[in-house]
Amino acid sequence: MPSDPQEFVRRCSPFIDGLIQRHPDWLESLAAENRLERPGPPRRETLDALVASDELDPGLRNFRNREMLRITWRELNRVAPLEETMRDLSVLAEVCLQAACEQHDQALRHRFGTPYNETGDPQQLCVLALGKLGGYELNLSSDIDIVFAFPRAGETEGGKRLSNEQYFIRLARLVIRSLSEVTEEGFCFRVDTRLRPFGASGPLVCSFGAMEQYYQREGRDWERYALVKARPAAGDLEAGAELVTRLTPFVYRRYIDFGAVEALHDMRDAVREDAQRKDRDQDIKRGPGGIREIEFLVQAFQLMRGGRERSLRTPSLLQALDALAQLEILSPDAADQLREDYGFLRHVENAIQALHDRQEHRLPTGEDLVRVAQALHFETGEDLLSALEAARTRVADRLRSGFPERSLPDSNSEATEMWTAAQAEPREEQSALEQALRRFAGSLQRHSLSNRASRRLDQFMPALLQRLSAGDFDAAVLDDVFDLVLAVSRRSAYLSLLMQNPAALERMVSLFAASDWIANTVVRHPALLDELIDPALGSWLPDRQEMQQTIGRMQKAQEDHETALTNLNHVKLAFTLRVAVAELENTLSARRVQHTLTSLAECVIEACHSLALSAMRERHGELPGPGLALVGYGTLGAAELGYRSDLDLVFLYADHSGASDGERPLAREQYFTRLVRRLLGFLTAITPSGRLYEVDTRLRPNGRAGLLVSSLEAFEKYQSEQAWTWELQALSRARHCAGDAGIARGFEDIRSSVLARPRDETEVRQQVLDMRDRIRQAHTDNDSSKHDAGGLVDIGFVAQLGILLCAAEHPEILDCRGTPEQLEALENVGWLRRGQTQTLLHAFHALTRQGHMALLQREPSGEADVEPECAELCKELLGQPV
Repeated sequence: MPSDPQEFVRRCSPFIDGLIQRHPDWLESLAAENRLERPGPPRRETLDALVASDELDPGLRNFRNREMLRITWRELNRVAPLEETMRDLSVLAEVCLQAACEQHDQALRHRFGTPYNETGDPQQLCVLALGKLGGYELNLSSDIDIVFAFPRAGETEGGKRLSNEQYFIRLARLVIRSLSEVTEEGFCFRVDTRLRPFGASGPLVCSFGAMEQYYQREGRDWERYALVKARPAAGDLEAGAELVTRLTPFVYRRYIDFGAVEALHDMRDAVREDAQRKDRDQDIKRGPGGIREIEFLVQAFQLMRGGRERSLRTPSLLQALDALAQLEILSPDAADQLREDYGFLRHVENAIQALHDRQEHRLPTGEDLVRVAQALHFETGEDLLSALEAARTRVADRLRSGFPERSLPDSNSEATEMWTAAQAEPREEQSALEQALRRFAGSLQRHSLSNRASRRLDQFMPALLQRLSAGDFDAAVLDDVFDLVLAVSRRSAYLSLLMQNPAALERMVSLFAASDWIANTVVRHPALLDELIDPALGSWLPDRQEMQQTIGRMQKAQEDHETALTNLNHVKLAFTLRVAVAELENTLSARRVQHTLTSLAECVIEACHSLALSAMRERHGELPGPGLALVGYGTLGAAELGYRSDLDLVFLYADHSGASDGERPLAREQYFTRLVRRLLGFLTAITPSGRLYEVDTRLRPNGRAGLLVSSLEAFEKYQSEQAWTWELQALSRARHCAGDAGIARGFEDIRSSVLARPRDETEVRQQVLDMRDRIRQAHTDNDSSKHDAGGLVDIGFVAQLGILLCAAEHPEILDCRGTPEQLEALENVGWLRRGQTQTLLHAFHALTRQGHMALLQREPSGEADVEPECAELCKELLGQPV
């Protein structure tokens, strides 16, 4: 702070100097209230006292000017951080706006009566803030962007009746006049209402229904951009929040909205074009690298991704910057630099406007430039200009990197001619590409496309054909590519995605050529195209914590189960696609694939369990005592899930007294049974994004004839007294994967106790072999890697046999569930020799990868057929011919 804060402020701001000369008592009273040195936001009580003594309009202006003295003092003396300055200015506008609404509403009700809707409910005016007021980001001489609305049509109940629209239009006009009219005391706030439906030519006030109808039918992309900042600011705040919620689907699309890219590029071009005007050189808001470019960059990302990422749905630019960094849409360094440059530019803006209380954004010259430089603590105006040029250069570079130039195909190219010819009469001789293209064009004729979609398709097809012409693709690949284009032709946002991201188009074609599984998955779920933009696709994989964070963030953003499941399916598909690409590109081993897919499944199970439990609590209340444990069997328990694996689940609980405490209480077993049914419904429900998993619950005690949920006591008795050997084999791979940790410990104790019992080797071997023969006879698939002698099933049976025979003397081996880990444990206790373990492990990994590649690749290599050495070894270890 300067040595003489008052002299410093008066020198830097002739406006404040004039206020102090006219009202020396204001400075004294603010100092006495300790509001110059410490934060003290504008208070409604102070305004009410001024209105009571001076009447509304003079009271508003005196209140505003006194607060401007305080806020400007703290801003120029750097006592207040920028966020405080912007918020205090915004709160000042809100307080004045609310007071004007209430005073004029009271007077109008006295004349015309209270406005009611058709059902007799009283109505109030709602005022939405947009722009900088919406973001709590006002500067020292901002106008305020507001939109007036009211909930429903009707009329007043007084003697001279007005329709609600007439009433609220009168009220809005009175409010605007009280705030913006210039009197001898000056003005309060300039008011801009041009962001309302139909702009300046539209009605000043609209009903909620009329606004919704307008945005659904006629809303434009720039209006979506503007509504990112919308929030209730005055009038009926609760109804205003409802209106913002009703408009949210228009602003934020549920899918990542690359359909907005084209419009955002148009807006970006307009911002740039405006910035390049000769009179914009010294404009720190609209000039190159100015405040507007930062606002555009942040709001554009909000608009594109806010439908899926709820943390981006904030009117605050600084909060949105934090969210962009947390979501890794911007790097932390880029976000920090933007925040720093934004803060600097806003301080410059405030210093300019502090001069004369004018809505000015151009750097002044002469003595005023010296004042601005001093206000920003620069020695000279040249030092300020140098710092300003550096900041604006960084901002302009960031905008260019965030929104690279558009590239459209050459309209005279061979690819364009091919696309044109495909829609005309066919030639006698056509290449495979031309034949596939003609099939696509024929299918396209049965689709009704909008003009916008047709235009985008005509722009996109030459770029696609140019890429396809450069490769030697068979008919199946070409048909898959065109099937995708056909699937997204009506939702041309995806065409925009591929047009704006040539690398994504290249990756899409390459992956389709490599994998029909990926092609079919993306064709069915085109939203996965967004994954192709990420240059880390195939090299970066999320760990379990990142999966949990992504799913948790998605769950918090959803209000209903249907949307939550749809988005959960998308997350699962997106992560699975990343795993598949990594395995295809040899950056991920087959065993790591299994572990990653298993972690993903467990995160999904946890999320669905949480959803189901929330629904049960809402309907039936809380259940006292321990909860439910979800135990994974089979490939889930062994962490060996593949791309098409189902989930084997068993559900356990502990006996405990008491029923749930809701309005419809349930006993313990009944509560958990319903919980599990709801959970299974979530896991297996078909949504627009597909089905999460197939689930098999037949490994529970007594199979299909048994109860869906089992108490620990019943589970222990069954495993100890009735379980077949094949059920003990299954138990050797079982593992807790979600739910109550205390019940999980009880399950582990039962599992260890049952499996560690001594067993007759001859009897166990025979029963294992009998089950192996039954599986071989029953299987219907042609997967030789699993069912041939020495295949994955045999290797798994060897490991399970060893566990059952050795656990009594070596209970530590029970910590292992997966086949590779069990084989290594059996070598450590001497049941297997080193060479045997190596043969089995090599076969396991090779056959696992062969199974994955058979699913993923269009032309599997077939390199890892079952090795005779492994078949002979399994025969030896299992004890008789296999």
